[in-house]
Amino acid sequence: MDQVKKQILVVDDNQDIRKLVVQMLGIEDYDILTAINGDEALEIMKSHRFDLILLDIMMPGKSGMEVLTEIRSSKDSKIKDLLVVMLTAKSSMEDIEAALSAGATSYIIKPFRSKTIKQKIWNVFEAQKNEAEDE
Repeated sequence: MDQVKKQILVVDDNQDIRKLVVQMLGIEDYDILTAINGDEALEIMKSHRFDLILLDIMMPGKSGMEVLTEIRSSKDSKIKDLLVVMLTAKSSMEDIEAALSAGATSYIIKPFRSKTIKQKIWNVFEAQKNEAEDE
């Protein structure tokens, strides 16, 4: 039985970061879409279903924290319950705690290594799978 590819949305205003993440994760078995800002990400989420979002915090327009808040307050359970991994240069404990308490699933600090991002995403999917099995 073929396994369905996980759908990932990469949201970052930096084109180089988007390209890098797509390259790093493209080798894995993921389908990846990108958005250049929070507004575009929210628009894409209306028409696509994702398993996970990699979300930058510091972006023009809506910040990643604002997007996270909109995701968690969504009436649509497919959006509300999304796995959201913050991918950001903001590295203070206050930033990390604020994101996690706002509903982020996990947190990756830039600059990051390919192994780190792959492992973090794998861990998040495994934790979700284990939770589903425990229900």
